[in-house]
Amino acid sequence: MASKEADQKRDYYEQESYVRFSGPVGGLTTFNIEFGFLEAVLRGLRSGFLKEYEYRQLCQCTNLEDFKLTLGDTDYAANLSASSVLTPDIIQDKVWEKYVSEFQFVRDQAVGPLATFLDFITYEYLISNISFLVTSLIRGSDTSTVLAKCNPMGYFPRLKSVLSFENTAEGLVDLYKTVLVDTPVSAYYEKYFNQEILSEDPYHQIEAAYNEIEIDIINNMLQKFWLEDFYRYVQELGGETQAIMMELLEFEADRRAIEITVNSFGSPLNDQYRRDTERKALYANFGKLYPEGIEMFSKVGDMASLTDMLSKYDTFNKLWSKAQSEGRTLHDALCAYEVHLNRLAFESQSHFACFYAYGKLKQQEKRNLYWIASCINEGRDPKDFNRWIKIF
Repeated sequence: MASKEADQKRDYYEQESYVRFSGPVGGLTTFNIEFGFLEAVLRGLRSGFLKEYEYRQLCQCTNLEDFKLTLGDTDYAANLSASSVLTPDIIQDKVWEKYVSEFQFVRDQAVGPLATFLDFITYEYLISNISFLVTSLIRGSDTSTVLAKCNPMGYFPRLKSVLSFENTAEGLVDLYKTVLVDTPVSAYYEKYFNQEILSEDPYHQIEAAYNEIEIDIINNMLQKFWLEDFYRYVQELGGETQAIMMELLEFEADRRAIEITVNSFGSPLNDQYRRDTERKALYANFGKLYPEGIEMFSKVGDMASLTDMLSKYDTFNKLWSKAQSEGRTLHDALCAYEVHLNRLAFESQSHFACFYAYGKLKQQEKRNLYWIASCINEGRDPKDFNRWIKIF
């Protein structure tokens, strides 16, 4: 009982730490007073990224034990040493655990606007976790296992409370009115479900949304709201943070718009009417493609029309042409350009953008290692290994 009460108190105080601070964050003369130490820590962590020659060595491995030994001289050695059995999924999880622990250390030391900025980074994962738990609750999944499947980057003190509600009309509505209203992403859920919760039969409407609408569509809509809110917030911060983050978030908005369009091919969202309504609603209202390109997406129904549309934008036309010449996918080209932009965030100092860029680059490193490990595990042709993207 005492342990339970202690956990509840800790959850309460952790929840209260989610306070939104606004900018500005200062420049070269004042930034280091509050944020210089953590920026220095982050730039020290940057040295842990795998080098190009280390990727080359990994590609020469013939089994996952060799893969593990090759990583023995890197920062991942301690994380993988405890695993007696290795699979690509386990390797991916261990790599991500390392990043989460690094991020949490920085977040625990952060104050003021930097704490809020770091919280914004986690909201993308928190939205996915909540949607996953609510869907599991509605579909009657085993609640003892689903929490472990959540992304640790999307942790929130009262997240496990979602699973304590009954799958009934009253239980599901109470979930939204009590637990989710106290989360930092409640505004996005309120915006999405406002009409459903205020209707005469709120449970039916919420249940229908999660059963009849693909979970990816709900997540894309909620994350669109998050991305737009994040974009407004970095404008409040001003200075170098605003300049760099606006470019990074604008590319993120454009990349999401392109990939949402590609993923809709062959689905009901690609129907002529739904392109102008449901699919268009998933695009963020900023970015280099906004508004003209977003309007042109209504005429995009296949890869040929998408190629024609992107040819009007120099950056995306070059990326698509390069991808075709190298035998890569458009997704690979977008990822490579994203790495390029995030790498540039480390070329200047006294701003928050490097904290965002570090996480994005760690995501790509995780994808790199998962891809190489999968190729080794499946015995693929060594030529397939080289789809990894150099970080630094």
